Amino acid sequence: MSDHVSFFRAKARSGKRQAVVDHFAKWERDQKSQAKGFIRSILVAGNNDPDAIMGAVRWDNTQNYAANSNRPAQDGWYRELLALVDGEPEWFDGTLLREATA
Repeated sequence: MSDHVSFFRAKARSGKRQAVVDHFAKWERDQKSQAKGFIRSILVAGNNDPDAIMGAVRWDNTQNYAANSNRPAQDGWYRELLALVDGEPEWFDGTLLREATA
């Protein structure tokens, strides 16, 4: 099976960018150990708009990604995230085709 990657784009509510960053750190602290197949995540702020946020989360396969999405604790975390951003994040889910490293 190929790795699953979810990309997302959101805009932090005014004054909430650090709260978004802290919320992702909270996930790593509280839920990462329960997220079977999690490999890594990245969170980026826009150079021209620091409240514009994009990120990616990599899983070992789509089945583990879906299982994590269906966990009640994940749903609660996501609902808390929605309170920190304007509207629903835009998502793109895909299968990793290629990766290069340094």
